[in-house]
Amino acid sequence: VKIYFYFAIGLIGPLGVILAQSDPTKIRSVTINGNESISQKDLTGLLRQKPSSWLFRGAKLEPRLVKLDALTLKNYYHSQGFLNAIIKESYLIENDFADLFFNIVEGKQFFVSNINIHGNKLISNNELNYILGIAVNQPYNPVRINENFTLLENRYHEFGKLFVKLKIQDEVSDSVAISIIVDEGPDVVIHRTFIDKEGIDSVQVFRELKYNRGDVYSLSKMDLSKRRLRETGIFSMVNLIPVKVADSDSLVNIVIELNRFKQREWVSVGGYEPVEFYEGTEPLPAIGGFIEWRNRSIYNSTTNFSTKLMVGIPWETKFNKPRFRYDITVFNNWLFLIRWPTKVTGFYETLVNYQEERNNFPRIERYGLEISQQVNLDERSFFGNNAVWEYFSDQEDSLQKLQQRSISMRFHFDRKDVHLNPRRGYLFDIYLKSTGYFLGGERDFLKADVSIQKYVPVGDESVFALRLKSGVIYDWKEKDFIDYSYEKFYLGGSTSMRGWDVLRFEESGEDPIGEIIRFMTNIEYR
Repeated sequence: VKIYFYFAIGLIGPLGVILAQSDPTKIRSVTINGNESISQKDLTGLLRQKPSSWLFRGAKLEPRLVKLDALTLKNYYHSQGFLNAIIKESYLIENDFADLFFNIVEGKQFFVSNINIHGNKLISNNELNYILGIAVNQPYNPVRINENFTLLENRYHEFGKLFVKLKIQDEVSDSVAISIIVDEGPDVVIHRTFIDKEGIDSVQVFRELKYNRGDVYSLSKMDLSKRRLRETGIFSMVNLIPVKVADSDSLVNIVIELNRFKQREWVSVGGYEPVEFYEGTEPLPAIGGFIEWRNRSIYNSTTNFSTKLMVGIPWETKFNKPRFRYDITVFNNWLFLIRWPTKVTGFYETLVNYQEERNNFPRIERYGLEISQQVNLDERSFFGNNAVWEYFSDQEDSLQKLQQRSISMRFHFDRKDVHLNPRRGYLFDIYLKSTGYFLGGERDFLKADVSIQKYVPVGDESVFALRLKSGVIYDWKEKDFIDYSYEKFYLGGSTSMRGWDVLRFEESGEDPIGEIIRFMTNIEYR
């Protein structure tokens, strides 16, 4: 009997699980009523709960999110000056489908009639209004004022007004009169600096700071000091906290809070890994991974050491041999008492020659030494230079050992408003490289590559984007050597967004055509 009992439980258990997994309730429609001043399209775009369309996969019904959508609509109406707007949400369920309803009572829209500012000396009225996002005869937006309040405080902190007091009052009648009262306070001066952690060499920390004792407090100098401390690669968390000195209204001590990374560790990653050959070719999608041993502080200094082994098998090419690379790297931000971030890398790697008309691609070995230096101008702009000494060998008669020595410089100037999805601004990048000549080696050529991007907003939601890339190689001797390093300009590959095969914009037989001049432009309306 016991056996039959357990057998029945074994059959009924999975059945119960299947029955419990009922289909979720899908959203069939969303109806918004009462919106006279704001379009249906603008309001629907704010919702999390909405039906499927040819561009959007609909969500399953979640009552909690329906309430959040109603709150989102209410906040949006408040941001447009409808301070008394009322949003009521409801839904009906029929045959596993839900119909959502949002009933809106807009009320009166309030506009700013007057702005009175008192006590501001460092910041003009126009700049203060711009930071807060307010203007006369425009809809009153308390949401934006609250969001930008911290920006105004930070602006005063930049001028040393660390203890500024701001008070914003609104008087609502038929319109809104705004009063802003500013108490700037004294200029705050930095007194002393302390490290809130034992066991950290103070010299390594203090040399990264961009302020001195007796300087007027500046928020930008604090941010730059934090960035420089993070760039050492030693600290996972950096905070600079101003603490008021007792019995003083204008002195602060800076307390530096630091958390270290783990000094020694093994790091390994596997899976889908982009593999990059050289400056002349785009990264290739590959299956592979790497393993790395890292010491972030050799002998408790700021010198970083790592050794790394990487293997990758690109799948969009005709590779029949994996990509292999092993390197040893030493890095430090300081070189001979000068802050000039320097990385020295010794490497050995194997490549595959695309340009051989055969099915059995020969393996190319590349090894050498690279010295790279980079100075960050801000979060996204930098100037860098490289010096590379390297050997190429394909282990065949065509090439025994090709020595190549080069120096290069790159200037990257990024003035986009947002890094990933910019609406305005520009980017300028120039790359110059000299190989051979006075440096020696078997090859002599010059390479220049320039990239320009420009973004212009069109209305509230669209962007006009322009990209221009141009490059040229001088003194290239085609017949002397095969382009093992892919220095020439190649187009194609998955990263081009055009679906061309990698390195194959044009073909001669099975050979990809790389050229010594490139001109490429993109004009986009987003």
